[in-house]
Amino acid sequence: MRALTASNSNAGSDETMMTRSFFCTLITIGIVLGLLCAGCSQKPQSDIVELRLTMWGTQEDVAFYNMALKEFYKEHPKIRVKLEIIPWIRVFDKLLISTAGGRPPDVSRISSNWFVPCAAKGLLEPLDEYIANDPTFDLSDFYQPAVKGWGTYKGHIYALPGDIDIYAMYYNKDMFRKYGVPFPDETWDWNTYLEAARKLTKDLNGDGRLDQWGCNPDSTWQAYVWQNGGDILNKEKTRCTLDQPEAYEAIQWMADLRQKHHVAPLPSDTADVGAQKLFTNGRIGMFVSGSWASPLVFQKEIKTFDWDVAPLPKGKVRASFIGGGAFGILKRSKHKKEAWELVKFMVSPTMQRHFAQTKHIIPSRRSVAESGAYLYLKDKPKNKRVFIEAISYGHPLPSVPCSREMNDLIANEITWAILGKKTAKEACLNITPHINDLLKYEND
Repeated sequence: MRALTASNSNAGSDETMMTRSFFCTLITIGIVLGLLCAGCSQKPQSDIVELRLTMWGTQEDVAFYNMALKEFYKEHPKIRVKLEIIPWIRVFDKLLISTAGGRPPDVSRISSNWFVPCAAKGLLEPLDEYIANDPTFDLSDFYQPAVKGWGTYKGHIYALPGDIDIYAMYYNKDMFRKYGVPFPDETWDWNTYLEAARKLTKDLNGDGRLDQWGCNPDSTWQAYVWQNGGDILNKEKTRCTLDQPEAYEAIQWMADLRQKHHVAPLPSDTADVGAQKLFTNGRIGMFVSGSWASPLVFQKEIKTFDWDVAPLPKGKVRASFIGGGAFGILKRSKHKKEAWELVKFMVSPTMQRHFAQTKHIIPSRRSVAESGAYLYLKDKPKNKRVFIEAISYGHPLPSVPCSREMNDLIANEITWAILGKKTAKEACLNITPHINDLLKYEND
């Protein structure tokens, strides 16, 4: 019994020791885990700021941007940039959604098509003070139509233009020579244009159907309205003015090129290949497009004829659409000081010179645009100066917060006139009150 008691006593002592040992082990593990967790929560201290830059572009552009940013890092070793390339058509929605979700990019490329809606919705940081307090930055080097067109809203600068998209008239020089038509120049007006288009329009195989046309209308219908002395909105931007004769007569003139004068292909003629392909195939004599179309399309596709570019023919006045891209700081960025440095770099002469030389993108900086970076390139078109000169008579789209909705509504209605299903006057009189309602709702 004693033995049993002694045995039980020893067993109890051993059990106690094992228990103590077990708890000591737990405490040790806890201390180690605690130290490890503490180590995990203490992230390596870094003074590097990472900026997110949203923009559209190609993979080729991405490679260039990443290479160019290495130069930016030399000047700003404590900044790194994460590129976020998304399709052009989705950038505006991306900015809206990411801002609402509290995670907007720091800097974004912004299209002239939706610059004003971005500024009006408060997505962008005003840049006036950054510009005024930065002695290294010279705003006067930028073309003012670009700064005002897609960089300024209600007297404040919200974005800096990085490029200019403006249109001129490409033409088939061999076709002009063949039919004895003088090349277009700055003296041309709508009558000269129509007369030349008639001479170039042909039924080449005698089957009773046209298979060569003198022209294709400018896809930017607004240009015709401006050329005819009209406008889309009144000066105060409170009322639509498409119900005025200067506006609907211009749109009718545009529609008549196809429906009345038959000097431009009908939609059924371009359904399979598109008007641009008809031009590069030598079946359209005059085609309106931007400077970027030369390296992107015409230099690659035109193999059988000589070509160049001329100013758009004038109506009562000379006018062309002007737009482009800009860079702005998102208002909810947490690194605005660093973002300003990135914006300056993205619109710098170095960046603009590259895209002028490789893609014929018209620089927004006067010093680059009027230098050898673009004007004196050896490739076609020869008459590159027309794009630079067109800046002085370029018209941006109306700068109202509802511009996207307004443009879509008008374009849908005017399509009926272009197709010959309505007169331009009927289409314009029909859409004008709807646009006025939209403007009134916005201003109330």
